[in-house]
Amino acid sequence: MEFHPYEPFDQNKAQKTVWEKLKSAFKDEEGVAFYRYPIFNRNGNLHREPDILLVHREYGLWVIECKGCYINNIASIQGHEWKMNDWHSEVEIPVAQAEDQMFAIKNRLTERRETRGLVSFNFRVVLPFVKYEEWQSRGLDNFPSTQGVVLLAEDLTPKTFREKIIEGDKQNPQTMMTDEQWEMVKAVLGGTLPSKPPRPVPTGTPSNNPIRVIQAIESKLKVLDEQQQKVAFEIPDGPQRIRGLAGTGKTVLFAKRIAKMHARNPDMKLAFVFFTQALYDEITERIALEYRGMTGEEPNWINLKILHAWGARDREGFYRSLALKCGVRPKSVNDVRNEIGATSPAKSFEYICDRLEQDVKNIPVIYDAVLIDEGQDLPPSFYRLVRSTLSDPRRLYWAYDEAQGIGSLIVPQPVTIFGKNPDGTPVVDLGGNKLPNGDITPPVYEGGIRKGHNMNRCYRTPRQLLMTAHAINMGLFRQERALQGVTNKEEWEKLGYQVLDGDFTDASVKAGKKVTITRPNKNSPHPIDQENFEAKDAVGSPLVIQPFTSEHSEQQWIAQQVANDLKLGLDPCDIIITGPSGDNENNYFQSLQEALRKHGVKSCIAGVDTARDIFRMDGYVTISNIFRAKGNEAWKVYVCRFDNATKPLSWKQDEREIHKRNEAFVALTRARVWCVVTGLDSPIFDELQKALEQYPNFAFTAFNKKTIERNNDENDDTEEMKTQTQLPLLV
Repeated sequence: MEFHPYEPFDQNKAQKTVWEKLKSAFKDEEGVAFYRYPIFNRNGNLHREPDILLVHREYGLWVIECKGCYINNIASIQGHEWKMNDWHSEVEIPVAQAEDQMFAIKNRLTERRETRGLVSFNFRVVLPFVKYEEWQSRGLDNFPSTQGVVLLAEDLTPKTFREKIIEGDKQNPQTMMTDEQWEMVKAVLGGTLPSKPPRPVPTGTPSNNPIRVIQAIESKLKVLDEQQQKVAFEIPDGPQRIRGLAGTGKTVLFAKRIAKMHARNPDMKLAFVFFTQALYDEITERIALEYRGMTGEEPNWINLKILHAWGARDREGFYRSLALKCGVRPKSVNDVRNEIGATSPAKSFEYICDRLEQDVKNIPVIYDAVLIDEGQDLPPSFYRLVRSTLSDPRRLYWAYDEAQGIGSLIVPQPVTIFGKNPDGTPVVDLGGNKLPNGDITPPVYEGGIRKGHNMNRCYRTPRQLLMTAHAINMGLFRQERALQGVTNKEEWEKLGYQVLDGDFTDASVKAGKKVTITRPNKNSPHPIDQENFEAKDAVGSPLVIQPFTSEHSEQQWIAQQVANDLKLGLDPCDIIITGPSGDNENNYFQSLQEALRKHGVKSCIAGVDTARDIFRMDGYVTISNIFRAKGNEAWKVYVCRFDNATKPLSWKQDEREIHKRNEAFVALTRARVWCVVTGLDSPIFDELQKALEQYPNFAFTAFNKKTIERNNDENDDTEEMKTQTQLPLLV
């Protein structure tokens, strides 16, 4: 059975006792149990919150209401009212409360056609600190409202607890569910993602039209898998790190989490922080959509802040707001340019955060929780500043993907960022505890909430595109061997891959042996990768590569292809044109925009034809540099100037080929179905061609930590690596 403790256990001993008893009784059963399952009403309040919700494939759904009272706390029972002595309330109505919660959940399942009529519904009140003899001696077992409904201390042994559930099921039996029906019930209870109605397909549209692919994907119910449920709904009492591939849903899940936190505790001071300026409106609307879905109301944007990491004069940002609160004039881009010269946005931001940390010693407590998206782009000093603004227990949650670090080469490893206490223990400890026998406990908080998650199931990008993006990112098919990557089987598995053959030992590397990897079906849930996808005839190839001898011919070809896409029925907003940054980028985009215009296609250059925080305009194809495209997605993406994927910009002194390959990864993974890669003919297209030819199994020359510039192994934080990589910022 799956157990989801969405909230930390508080001082309620009854709930904790029953939860542990439930785990013992049903650990080997097929089902799901939730602790403090939230149900919101439509007027902005927490409507119901069952202490424990159990859904069992054989015995149906059970709401369990726990009361930690002793027999002396119960003065009398009259109908549904329990008169209480020396209790926090004079009257309790636990049976009615449990029944009411049951109907609230029943409504959630019956309002959906897919789960209507599939589940039997039951409820029980559990008194773990009241014994049968006490209960009977008071005559409380004779009341119609309590008979068969109240479970006592003796009922909580694993055998008896299970028997009580089976006995109750006989009165309201659960019908047999198919595997598909059972998965749907779990999915709806676990949560879904809001989605727009699928677009209509005009009558007579051919079966191979790409619109049929989009419509088929939009029609599917977007449910959360088990790990996504945890990331979306659990609220750890302390820091938590989410490592997730592009397209695993990190941003959406953090939006759901902060919306839930805000709905459940409206007075909490919360902040959602991100790095890509063009994401402001999208993140704001996503959080508002999630909150409206829970409550029917708009968020209180005073207590829930959406903050760009830096900020500007006309838009609040985390750094800018904190500097002002500390009595320091916040620095602008021009300030940084005057003080240290022109540099990348990431380096500039690192500089101002370092300065603020040095200049301010007493940072005020401002927030109760901060959620950081795009964590790979933020410097260590920023994390330390954020942590300093948090009230206890320092709820700092951050998500990152090292492959998308296009501004820096750091991923937030806690010891590197936060350091150690005087006694040698980490300031931020996301590991397990060492036991006297030397064993290490799992890295979880009390109650079972994990201190970190590793997300490797990509929902946005098809398998072929994701594998190709990783191959380019790491340089797996590079003539001079890989540049970066993970260097053992376990780390490849964390990324969602399977090592079919070979290893990363010194002997294999020295002999130039091959390693072969693939991506299993279980980690490739994209609809077009499923055998039963109904619009397979219309998918075609998710990846198309087309090199050119001149940028002019590249621009003309892209313009013609985009015009064809629109004739087939794609909307202009279904398309993004982006690519790795290169010299004379503005001129290139303007020429491309002119080519599109001549083919009757309206386009906008993000940040030039739009406000800096607006990425799309209705009726326009978006052209964007990679920094603005990051975090956005489209059904079809044209990745232009791909020859720049290996060329550091001459004016960026700190830029390396690794940065460019990270940009290439970001560009390729913006696509929800189709990606067209163009550029001047160069060796990078040979790497793309190898990816096309070898898919679905990639074979490449073995490498290890000694032969690459950057090691992405999750927990490698050694001084040895710092020496070997010789990079200014480490993994």
